[in-house]
Amino acid sequence: MNEFRNIVVRGMNWLGDAVMTIPAVRALREIFPGAAVTMLAPDNLAPLWENEPAVSGVIPFGRPPSARRKAALIRRLRAGRFDLGVLFPNSFESALWLLLGGVRVRLGYPTCGRRLLLNRPVAERRGRGRHQVHRSMDLARALGPVTVEPVPSVAVPAPAARRADELLRAGGIGTGEPLLGINPGATYGSAKCWPPDRFARLAALARDRLGLRAAIVGGADERTLAEEIRAAAGGGAVNLAGGTTIMDLAAVARRCAVFVSNDTGPMHLAAAVGTPVVAVVGPTDPAETGPLGRAVVVRGEADCAPCRRRECPTDHRCMTRITVEEVFAATAGMAGGAGAAEGRR
Repeated sequence: MNEFRNIVVRGMNWLGDAVMTIPAVRALREIFPGAAVTMLAPDNLAPLWENEPAVSGVIPFGRPPSARRKAALIRRLRAGRFDLGVLFPNSFESALWLLLGGVRVRLGYPTCGRRLLLNRPVAERRGRGRHQVHRSMDLARALGPVTVEPVPSVAVPAPAARRADELLRAGGIGTGEPLLGINPGATYGSAKCWPPDRFARLAALARDRLGLRAAIVGGADERTLAEEIRAAAGGGAVNLAGGTTIMDLAAVARRCAVFVSNDTGPMHLAAAVGTPVVAVVGPTDPAETGPLGRAVVVRGEADCAPCRRRECPTDHRCMTRITVEEVFAATAGMAGGAGAAEGRR
């Protein structure tokens, strides 16, 4: 295995999935301390990997990549002369890129009909309840012994911390003022989303009983949703949705006394920067994709969960049965109780 000196890692396409692979990337660095480790990742996730000490460089690509961009990407892989490629995604195309890019050894799970594209397939340890962090770590373990802690962590760079302070000040929140992070959206689909009016009521309770002002985050397409929650909360909240980069978001999450989120990318990022997290979970299985670190999961009782659907075909009971009181109790506990939360730096 010491022959590998130039490694390319095809990263995951979504923020939460990418955060969950951070320990595996560090494991590759541990196994091959003298190798260059290059991430092949969507351009919006490039800052996450540029901030990771285990990574030597990043090859970003747009999503979805055009035929012209795919050709350029393959040429870049060929120019890189990579002797090992590790595939975190299951897709056929991700393996095809490495094959066409001349990567000598291609390691991954033989899923989606790509067995013939891999010359180092890894048998997957199947079964419900196995966390995605371990799924990616198993690929590294196939290459050598690993002692890396299987818990993602992300350091917040100073420029991002300053940018977060600026964004919060623009919203009327002073430096060190205690915050509640709220992430009300979910990229995967509406089935993951707790009703927005309940997030608004939670923000109001946290303000009135815990002294926490809400910082509502999300993507650009969630800005209207975040604004509805901000307005319904009745004052004190700030809408940051669509106004943060990934590292800005990490810095804002780090500022929060507690972060309440649906099961989606910002939840994993908040946990990775060390902020206490309350995860509101319905159609997914927290044993497989739940936050790691200082976190508590609040679930509703539903025989149909976890269904893993994007959209609920019935009455969304797995989420609507979760009450504001339940989530507030978890929030107060994670924040240290009423009046005990302080701004985090």
